Amino acid sequence: MTARRAGGFAYIAAIIFLVVLAGFALAVLRLSETEQATVNQSFLGTRASLAARTGLEWAFYKLKAKDATCDTVKTVPDFRKDTGFTVNVGCATQTYDEGLGPDGKTVKKVIFELTATACNGSICPGSDADLANPDYVERKRTASICVASNGTDCY
Repeated sequence: MTARRAGGFAYIAAIIFLVVLAGFALAVLRLSETEQATVNQSFLGTRASLAARTGLEWAFYKLKAKDATCDTVKTVPDFRKDTGFTVNVGCATQTYDEGLGPDGKTVKKVIFELTATACNGSICPGSDADLANPDYVERKRTASICVASNGTDCY
């Protein structure tokens, strides 16, 4: 009689162990990749929101001048080199007469409704090519400001 060695079970167990370990490593790698993409999108979204706020703050500054109109904020400075985002500011107005001032002249109050849109595409809002980019981010902020005809705040 010849003795047979029973040694095949260890090889099968080692192969199964390696397959399970490789699957686990792949899952961890995919989770890490997803986490990086999430953090990147959050970071870009925050920067876009702050760029839109910069557009609003710039418009507020420009509209505080005496007899300012929406035409004052039509040409927005190039924020792209500073922030990496293109900013567009839209403006609409409503004008009200608030009676007479101490000098006897009519006091007009203008409410400016501003919308600032910031995006990291070529134009805002983004084109179809921009929207296909997974790193494309766009944020819109709105605000209003009331300015009297003499350039002071409304009360």
